[in-house]
Amino acid sequence: MAPDDSSTSSLPQAGDSAIGEASARHNFLFMSKFFRHGTKIASIWPSSRFMAAASVRQVAWSTAKAVVELGAGTGPITMEIIRRLQPQTTFVAIERDRDFVRILRDRFREVPNAHIVHGDVCDLQNILEDRDIGSHGVDTFVSGLGTPSLPEAVRHKMFAAIKHHLKPDGFFSNITEFPYYYLRYYQSIFEHVAFQWVPINLPPGGVYHCHGIKCNADTASA
Repeated sequence: MAPDDSSTSSLPQAGDSAIGEASARHNFLFMSKFFRHGTKIASIWPSSRFMAAASVRQVAWSTAKAVVELGAGTGPITMEIIRRLQPQTTFVAIERDRDFVRILRDRFREVPNAHIVHGDVCDLQNILEDRDIGSHGVDTFVSGLGTPSLPEAVRHKMFAAIKHHLKPDGFFSNITEFPYYYLRYYQSIFEHVAFQWVPINLPPGGVYHCHGIKCNADTASA
């Protein structure tokens, strides 16, 4: 699928210095939470713009009706999605950390078709149904979570919801800091899995692009 690089101008504008100062604060907040909470925060540092761009590579922006981000953090991937978001697309970003949610809502409160949800992926089914996403399905799930490291019960609930809502031709894209390491895990859930290497990131990593979710997706083990 060829990417559609369409973008919107709906984001509020600010001075470069203010943006830089806020970004630095957010990055160090992210790092401090990693050291305090370990594996609950999937990475030591927010995704680079190269990782963010790679994560949304499979979204057909001109036709997408719904895009869902799991584990939005401080918003580097959220920003990339919103930069390309089209008027017909509903975007839902889910984050469980209160501080991160506050940052996301402050950054993106003026984007009309973006919904920042304070919630957990184990409740993904209800989150999507409450926003009527199920009526037309999800074109792409973009995940910043350390999915294979999630508790088994959480993974099962998450993939049960994804299996229910993902369109037949839809994609699940998950960033990672372990290139190829979890390839077999994702192949146990999806018929087709491709890995995209992203060296310019801290640390270097990549994206698993997956489609064709299997019937047993909600019972696969890492």
